[in-house]
Amino acid sequence: MVSFITLFGEEAQIGNVGLFFTLNAICLLIVRFISGRLFDRKGHTWVILPGSVLLAASLLVLSYAHSMTMLAISAVLFGFGFGAVQPSLQAWILNRVEPELRGPANATFYSAFDLGIGGGALLLGRLAEASSYAMMYRYSFLVILLFCIVYVAYSWKES
Repeated sequence: MVSFITLFGEEAQIGNVGLFFTLNAICLLIVRFISGRLFDRKGHTWVILPGSVLLAASLLVLSYAHSMTMLAISAVLFGFGFGAVQPSLQAWILNRVEPELRGPANATFYSAFDLGIGGGALLLGRLAEASSYAMMYRYSFLVILLFCIVYVAYSWKES
């Protein structure tokens, strides 16, 4: 998402997209204090699912943004969503493995995360090139929606 925000701003004729990064960082920092405690008290579902919904909403709002206000709303939603989901997925994975396997599990998590960012940027760049940045964000919304469906099915099966 953030890899293309400047180009999207040009396409949507929104100036000073730097505000997106500022709001995103502030919200990401705030939610990490809240989501960590919620994860510890209630479990992963209470953090990952709502955070994923916020991520999906941020992509949808961004894809229709034509003003600084919509861009700011998307940044806030994305900051809260990503700030909740990323560390919660990592903690959930580390809680599921034996203590002696936490190092390799953590390394695998970050390798997959980096691969997703790099590979996603390549694929989404091609998609934006073939359509638009707005459409690219709408397709990304569908990926998060698919994640939510798979996550709910897995969590339901697990319980």
